[in-house]
Amino acid sequence: MEIVIEFVVSDIYKAASFYTKYLGFEIEYTEYEPVSWMQLKNGNTIIMLVTYEYAKKDIEGFKEYTQSTNLYKFRYDEVDKIKEIYEKLKKDNRNIFLDFRKADFRYEFGVYDEDKNMILITKATKD
Repeated sequence: MEIVIEFVVSDIYKAASFYTKYLGFEIEYTEYEPVSWMQLKNGNTIIMLVTYEYAKKDIEGFKEYTQSTNLYKFRYDEVDKIKEIYEKLKKDNRNIFLDFRKADFRYEFGVYDEDKNMILITKATKD
């Protein structure tokens, strides 16, 4: 089994831009006209984006669009890579909710994506 996260987004192109520009994903597939679903890939990691309008049509009783209170963790292999991502986000005045820090068994920082999902960028450590 594998878990694939599908983000419901207000603007699929803005969302895709965030994940490709800052987190190194590439657009692998798109569906429908106008595009209302995308699959993004970075190495072995896949995320999907779907527009709120499409999700409401596709899933009966889909809830009203609200701000997320979930944390989505993207774990990288190198501290230098997450420092690079952090600096790029800061330079572009992105909405960082947790500054880069060393915590128990990890380096991390947190940023909101285009739809206010809380994204944690981490690197696990032994101490």
